Amino acid sequence: MLKNLQKLPSLLTFIMLVLFACASTPETGEVPAEEGTPVENRAKNTYYIDSQNGDDNNDGLSENTAWKSHTMVSTVTFQPGDTIAFKRGSQFTGPIHFTESGTEQNPIKITSYGEGDLPRFTNSDSRDMNGNAIRISGSWIILEKLYFHDTPPTRQANRVYSIFLMGAVLNMEGANHNIIRNNFFVNCTKAIQSTGEFTLITNNYMNGPNHALWIRPGADGGWGPMGIQLGIGNQEVSYNTIKNYLTTDSPYGSDGGAIELDDGRFHKDNFYIHHNYTEGNAGFIESSWEFDNNPFVQEVHNLRVAFNVNFDAQDWLYLWAPCHECYFDNNTVIRTHDFTSPLNDVVWVDFDGVHFRNNLIVYSSDVYQGDGVDGIRTEKNWYLNVNNGSQSPWDPNPAGSGDPGLVDLAGGDYRLTSNSPLIEKGTNLSEFYSVDFEGNLLSESGAWDIGAYQGGLDIGAVQP
Repeated sequence: MLKNLQKLPSLLTFIMLVLFACASTPETGEVPAEEGTPVENRAKNTYYIDSQNGDDNNDGLSENTAWKSHTMVSTVTFQPGDTIAFKRGSQFTGPIHFTESGTEQNPIKITSYGEGDLPRFTNSDSRDMNGNAIRISGSWIILEKLYFHDTPPTRQANRVYSIFLMGAVLNMEGANHNIIRNNFFVNCTKAIQSTGEFTLITNNYMNGPNHALWIRPGADGGWGPMGIQLGIGNQEVSYNTIKNYLTTDSPYGSDGGAIELDDGRFHKDNFYIHHNYTEGNAGFIESSWEFDNNPFVQEVHNLRVAFNVNFDAQDWLYLWAPCHECYFDNNTVIRTHDFTSPLNDVVWVDFDGVHFRNNLIVYSSDVYQGDGVDGIRTEKNWYLNVNNGSQSPWDPNPAGSGDPGLVDLAGGDYRLTSNSPLIEKGTNLSEFYSVDFEGNLLSESGAWDIGAYQGGLDIGAVQP
């Protein structure tokens, strides 16, 4: 996962390097090589599954001898370096569970092959593996180029035994060093649940439903749908598009969210959430506290949220848990539409230990609220209150307020024009980051621009 990080602060880098070094030995559950045969030199197989033209009497070892049923994967003990490939155009219903592990040099890959639409996976029965389409309990797995759809709410609102096992893709406790990338999730009540450390969730597209996380009438709570729920620390979420995880079927009036840090059984240390685009969700990030199993392990340490573009409803951030060294840098936050959900505060903070730097915040309600507001540290943020144009909220160190000079705020183009007052008004954070939201290299010297986009555009040269 470290290879995919742009840059991390020195303390977090040190922690991650130490943890990676300690975890470099293949984990329990890996299939041992035959005596005298190094894992790296073992023959690697590709298994093919084609729901249209396959046959379960085949051996599955070539495109011409593909299996038909996805459940045939349970008949094989996969080895490090093996590939499981699903034919494009195929459709599969019901869960499958991958239990074997790869290695750092030879991960097991679950992917697609052929031409046409991505292979589609669903599971409509919440009583069968909690509605998972794919469940992973092995480590060193790459899951990519698949399409998940219409996975259900749960019938049981118990967090440990139901909600924390939901997800079209479930990456289980102990399923470490896995990569979930380049997949589509459409109308999945929860797209991804990950309780495996050193997981990378990157470049996925998620478009959520408008129903609640559970369907039992009278259930306490009323959690809304979620794009990604992270149950443990040491995880990275990057370059994803997450939309429309919001429901009005909730005792709170509305609920849901793009990313949540939950599950009181496990630590919440070392998250890197960057370069994501979110739209129409009931909030971008929420950290839970107090009501979730053992809250005292849920204090968040080393959370870094940078270069995200967020156009959501409700609060951008709900930070209920105590925060330690949590940084929010160069994000573009647009809070001007309710998406049928009430527009609450931009940031709700119950504890201190939170730093905001170089963020552009466009809003129509209060910015900082909560019991921990006095402990918030701010530096070089820019604000626009669309109700009154130029009012600056409480902030001892603002870069400014008023019109940020965007290409088309109303039309959703949040890039800076060449005459934007945000240009060269930010702090240089090249110690931590190397590219902006669009992948442009960041300057290693001099002042940065504010927000997720760097560099002003000549408005006459902007393409419609």
